[in-house]
Amino acid sequence: MNSPLPTLIVPNSPFILRAFGMFWVAEAIVGLAFAFYGANFADEIWFGNVMVGLGLLLAFVGTVLGILSFSRAGIKGPLIAIGPDGLLDAGVCDRVIPWRALSWRYEVYFRGSTIMYDVDETITGPLTLSLPIQILAIVNRVLGHGRFSLMTMGTGKSLDELAKLLSAYRPEASRQ
Repeated sequence: MNSPLPTLIVPNSPFILRAFGMFWVAEAIVGLAFAFYGANFADEIWFGNVMVGLGLLLAFVGTVLGILSFSRAGIKGPLIAIGPDGLLDAGVCDRVIPWRALSWRYEVYFRGSTIMYDVDETITGPLTLSLPIQILAIVNRVLGHGRFSLMTMGTGKSLDELAKLLSAYRPEASRQ
């Protein structure tokens, strides 16, 4: 007897996402403090330049992820839904992405793992992406990953759990 395919709906957890947002804002502030110190108080020019560069990088990452966290906290409805119709990643777009328009892979790298995916916009139509998602998509492409990352932040689910559910819907021809 065939069992029905699993369905997962992950409700939004605004409190947790706001806590993550505060962490990222704190990182941005620390980055600005590093840059300020490097620009004004460093004894060696090379040290000051390193402090400014690293500080601005921290500030940039903290700002993008802070905005992303707070915007995800404001999402009404589920953050993620995985079901027969496709994948809803409300942090990326406001509609369900059908399985035939989705290609994804579970990637393991030196410090962790992620689920990266691409969307065939000839099937779905153009996606309206927020600025932080656009920035992350560019960074993901530069690093050689898929365009989008299925974020577990605020979901209470592990990447392994999400990968198992996604695998249930992967067409047989594309299974690895």
